[in-house]
Amino acid sequence: MVTVRVSTEVPEGREHVWAELARIERHIEWMLDATAIRFRSDQHRGVGTMFECDTKIGPIHLTDVMEIIEWEPREVMGVRHFGPVSGRGRFAITEGPG
Repeated sequence: MVTVRVSTEVPEGREHVWAELARIERHIEWMLDATAIRFRSDQHRGVGTMFECDTKIGPIHLTDVMEIIEWEPREVMGVRHFGPVSGRGRFAITEGPG
């Protein structure tokens, strides 16, 4: 299994960062490879939320099916990927120095 870690510093508080992360439908505004999101479940927040994400990486276009598997407000959002891309991803919000 391959593990990739990416870290980004955001000059906002934990509440603001979580508020943006929790709006799954708006991930296309800041995820450069995501072009459209369509929910498969009635719920749009929390564990069990299912959605499709159209993704474009260079000349490759695919639809990634995802399920939210971890949801701890202001802390963590975990995602399972199905289809052409499979595996798990996790957004973890931690306080930076200062």
